[in-house]
Amino acid sequence: MVVGNASERLEPNERKRVRLDFPTTEYEGLYEVVVGWQAGDQQESVSQTLEIWPSATRSTGQIGGAWAGLEHWSDEEGRLWNDDIRTLTEDDWREMMRAMAACHIDIMVIQELFRNEMYVGDHKIEEEGYQGKAYYPSELFPGRMGFRAKNALEAIFDEADKVGVKVFPGIGLYAWFDFSAGSLEWHKKVAEELHKIYGHHPSFYGWYVSEEVFGSLGTTLERKKDLVAFFEAFQKHVQAIAPERPVMLAPNCHEIKDSEGFYDQLLPNLDILCPFGFHRMPDGDNTGEEAAAWLQMACDKHGTHFWMDMEAFLFGPHNELYPRPIDGLISDMERFPNFEKILIYQFPGMLTSPTMRVKLGGEDAVKLYTDYAGWLKREN
Repeated sequence: MVVGNASERLEPNERKRVRLDFPTTEYEGLYEVVVGWQAGDQQESVSQTLEIWPSATRSTGQIGGAWAGLEHWSDEEGRLWNDDIRTLTEDDWREMMRAMAACHIDIMVIQELFRNEMYVGDHKIEEEGYQGKAYYPSELFPGRMGFRAKNALEAIFDEADKVGVKVFPGIGLYAWFDFSAGSLEWHKKVAEELHKIYGHHPSFYGWYVSEEVFGSLGTTLERKKDLVAFFEAFQKHVQAIAPERPVMLAPNCHEIKDSEGFYDQLLPNLDILCPFGFHRMPDGDNTGEEAAAWLQMACDKHGTHFWMDMEAFLFGPHNELYPRPIDGLISDMERFPNFEKILIYQFPGMLTSPTMRVKLGGEDAVKLYTDYAGWLKREN
């Protein structure tokens, strides 16, 4: 039974995405997705099995992905594990990938692949040059972050290939909240280099832009316009490199009422919107449920996938992050059933398998991992 089809005609050496959307409410069971191509008399095809389960909600009701900072951007927030994470070996990162897969967490989002603690409107990168340091052997910029694993990223991709986890490398950081023309050109170059070095890995799933933004999409009209222009150009650029790989942005969900209609301009150029902060809405703002419903309608209008960045942490007395108890995670998953996929921020320092050599985050992180693994086993 054929339930839908789509096709494109390509010029020699052209790359183009072919997308097919169809509702699954009437379908249940095993289906085969077939992609075929023809060049003259030559024809070939590949296929993949898809299983559709009946459900009253979009959500799977469990954690499907996780962020991972190769170290946390703030030593204050990462005080409980940052010193330890810098000592991890490539084998330790492989161990982390296996621990994620054991809990059916099949997406890893790398927080950032460059460290440059600067902010939009408060730097002179265009005049003085980019001084950030890379977490991988970049040929674009000479600076390197100093930690033990010389190529943690290669270990992550290689192990992800083996255990079935998909990886979004974080294209950033140029400067926090900066979507200027200079930032765009920097991101294009880094994306090209990452694809050149790591693009052969099947686990290289998509592009995550590390620069964050408020739910308002910018503090000024000009910055909102910069954001839209950035993603319009960046999506076209990376689709020319690898059209099958989606682009994701993770804003917070606060102050969306101040977005001035710019979601309608942004979302056509985003494949995945993955907002965070629904359980801690500011006073006078929407409720978390209202924000989720509004953003879902906006994403549906433009065919953008709607994922959730669920916070797996709480703030301690000195602003340090520590694991959020399992009841808080379950509460969010039950409160917000409309997200296609739920990712947590973050895995390192918040969830640690008892089998891991280095217990990032200590016993509280081990407890959250074992609590979640036990809950997951009961639910399934």
